[in-house]
Amino acid sequence: MNANSVDGEILIAIPVLLVGGTELHTLALARALQADGARVRVCCYYESSPAMVSLFEGEGAEVTLLRMERAAGLWLLFRTLRMTFKRMRPGALHVQYIAPGLIPVLAAKAAGVPTIFATVHQPGDGFGLRERLFFSVAARLCTAFFCVSQAVERSWFGSSAIFSVELAALGRRHFTIYNGVDAVAVAKTPSQAAAEALRTNLGLAGRRIIGVVGRLRVEKGHALLLNALPLVLEAVPDATLLVVGDGPDREALLAQALALGVMSQIVWAGERSPEDALALYAVMDVVAVPSRFEGFGLSAAEAMAAGRPVVATNVGGLAEIIEDGVTGYLISSDDSAAFAAALIRILGDPRAAANMAVRGRTRVLAQFSSGRFAQAFAAAYRYFMKNGPSSIVAAVRRPADR
Repeated sequence: MNANSVDGEILIAIPVLLVGGTELHTLALARALQADGARVRVCCYYESSPAMVSLFEGEGAEVTLLRMERAAGLWLLFRTLRMTFKRMRPGALHVQYIAPGLIPVLAAKAAGVPTIFATVHQPGDGFGLRERLFFSVAARLCTAFFCVSQAVERSWFGSSAIFSVELAALGRRHFTIYNGVDAVAVAKTPSQAAAEALRTNLGLAGRRIIGVVGRLRVEKGHALLLNALPLVLEAVPDATLLVVGDGPDREALLAQALALGVMSQIVWAGERSPEDALALYAVMDVVAVPSRFEGFGLSAAEAMAAGRPVVATNVGGLAEIIEDGVTGYLISSDDSAAFAAALIRILGDPRAAANMAVRGRTRVLAQFSSGRFAQAFAAAYRYFMKNGPSSIVAAVRRPADR
């Protein structure tokens, strides 16, 4: 093993390859490992988006789509993954630990994979005893376990630490490695003139734009933002909400918007490619991140990197990205009135909002860059693949420990 690079073949296992933060994390991980000398394959066992698969293949990663039906059950998934891992014989497997997370870890052990890593993306506070038991088993079977924020790590393990080789050498086997924002991609966002043209194409010329980017799922908190919108419109009648993303809650959110009488002030932009989503930050005056729970908050970090002030809920990793009152505002996740007030404050004071945006961009590019992300994972892989597998020592917290 070359101490200065990640040699060999790495297989990343993930349930779905759709357009979302976990997939973008996976893409960044594949890019980082390949840049450090590894050959990367990706195995997706359920649903996938052709556009996202193309992004991985464009980065040089080989993608295997098992196209399994969830209704087929976990036993068939275990058998299929075990056979797949045994056939591919990777030097290391990296499991994106989203349900069903334990199964690929067990399958890797049964297939004789020598080194197993995992990353958990969601906080454990909302999970019960069974899920925590599964997680505990998976953690003890992994060589090392990574979390996307310290809030996530504390919620599962009871303590947190940013990854360092020194801590790994002391025996620690769970760490935080923050998601990274691609500064190069953000730098490609449209110029002011191009942004104005984009506003016109979207029918948003002359409007003040509140943007929200993310899957239309309950945990992303769009309902809170919609409840805040009537209050915003009372104070800022020319405000418009631009919703970027799609998902299973679309119809429920459309019905909520109709009931609130705000449908005419909303543009539903639908699902966009990661590049298109980054471009749309340029037309937004403020970005809302109203999540009910959040492991990291990639859209908040992206918006700040694009030079946009952010109003977010004070949950999970968002509090680690945003300095309240300095680089954005953090609001209770059940207070739509306070969320509206923060949006009104930003829309009503462009100079203060611009200063906040500058501070936010500086913070994200310094603390949450793709370069820092890549360096941390490359160092972690080098250390653990050189020093061999070892069980995680720390116990996973039980619900009663919260």
